[in-house]
Amino acid sequence: MHPQFQIGINGNKYLKSKGVDNVKDYTIPFKGLRLGEHPFEWELNKKFFENADYSEILDCDLLINLILDKKERMMELYFRINGRISVQCDRCLGPLELPVDITEDYFVKIGAEREEESEEVLVIPESDYEIDVAPLIFDYVLLSVPIKKVHKHKSDCDQEMLKKLEELKGGQSTDPRWDALKNIKL
Repeated sequence: MHPQFQIGINGNKYLKSKGVDNVKDYTIPFKGLRLGEHPFEWELNKKFFENADYSEILDCDLLINLILDKKERMMELYFRINGRISVQCDRCLGPLELPVDITEDYFVKIGAEREEESEEVLVIPESDYEIDVAPLIFDYVLLSVPIKKVHKHKSDCDQEMLKKLEELKGGQSTDPRWDALKNIKL
């Protein structure tokens, strides 16, 4: 983790990107950057996730802070993602807001050809002059969504939907072919 994230980031000195639905906004041309740290900041909303083939995110309000530390033959990317996302509750199918606080590090090496050494290390050819961080941001946010997404208290769920589900559940009967299996002693 980058030490600057431990004390907080002053948003005034970071670059802002507007029009978050344009993926080009997340492409960083690194060839012209001097060696050292370069801060970037983006505000993310649901437009970012609408263009994806598959996304559980219904809405979001996220702040992405990235520090790109350019070195002679590599770059270190330090991500800090804060805010909230809205997903569908697994119990009542209503909207569920979840807090997001993600810190991730990613490393990009300069080499002969493109190769993914590990989940955190990418080798790119010397001919590349920019890096698109949108897929990384997308993955980090999606991987932060818990497997089981339910309201903390059942009372926060959509009560009308819970009643409807209870009505449907009560009318179910079991298949008689499976009833014989209930009597098997193991």
